[in-house]
Amino acid sequence: MKLLADKDERFRGLFVKVAIFVLLAVIGISLNLLFAGIKKGFFTPKSSIYFITDTGQDIKVGMPVKLSGFKIGTVSKLELDNKAQAQAEMRIENRYLALLKEDAVVSLKKEGVIGDGILEASRGSEDKKTLKAGATIQFERGGGLEQIANDLRDRLYPALDEINKLLKDVNDPKGDVRQTLGNLRQFSAEMKGTRARIDHLLGQVDESVVNEVRPALQSVKQSAKNAEEMVGKLNQELPGMIRKVDASLENMRKTSETIKSAIDNSAPQLTGFVGETRGLVSDTRNIMDAASTSWPLKNMIQVPEQGLVKMDSHD
Repeated sequence: MKLLADKDERFRGLFVKVAIFVLLAVIGISLNLLFAGIKKGFFTPKSSIYFITDTGQDIKVGMPVKLSGFKIGTVSKLELDNKAQAQAEMRIENRYLALLKEDAVVSLKKEGVIGDGILEASRGSEDKKTLKAGATIQFERGGGLEQIANDLRDRLYPALDEINKLLKDVNDPKGDVRQTLGNLRQFSAEMKGTRARIDHLLGQVDESVVNEVRPALQSVKQSAKNAEEMVGKLNQELPGMIRKVDASLENMRKTSETIKSAIDNSAPQLTGFVGETRGLVSDTRNIMDAASTSWPLKNMIQVPEQGLVKMDSHD
């Protein structure tokens, strides 16, 4: 090899070149594995959380555990305990473990309608303490297609049983349905006969009833005609009467306003006239008193005697 290398310049340093190439390949592969491990969370610190279920059906190792749609861990172990129950271990990343509470619940669901199964974790109550590593939480199965089909089957079976029972009763000649239909058929036939008898009876009664009712109808018709004529006359005369009454009331209103205005205007004049009359009477009384005490009228006027005043009587 050394002899070949010494003689051929192309192979000089070949070992070093191959070694560098292999080293670069190993470094590249290692970096890819490292990045893949980081992306997969292999180097992320995790804690174990457990749950117990009656059956491990549809649960498998490596199943993702999600919270609000984000992956927070995976199922790392699934085994049967001493009570014949399935115990599953979940590896939850520590940064997400602080978001879960003691009453958190993990549910088995499907991604979409026919997607792969996942474990969906609920956060729990805010007033509860934070979930600790190694704790066991509650598990429940969600409503996948199989669960929906089972629920639908459980609900349909009782209804189908009732339908079958009803069909048997309908087909049974001695059943309630058949007897009810027979009673209805008999009742319908009896009603037809009753109607025929009533029609026959009405045909006999029509003539006598019409003869008795016709005079009463004529009387009612005449009364209605008279009432209609009276209403027509009232409709013709009533507007004129109303207009006359309105005119009379308007004249009375104007007359009362005129009288009131005349009284208001003459009241001050009447007051002055009464005052002047009283003054004139007082002056006349004073003149007469003075004249009666002066000569020569003093001896001509007799002083009236004092006594009771005689009152006139109509008796």
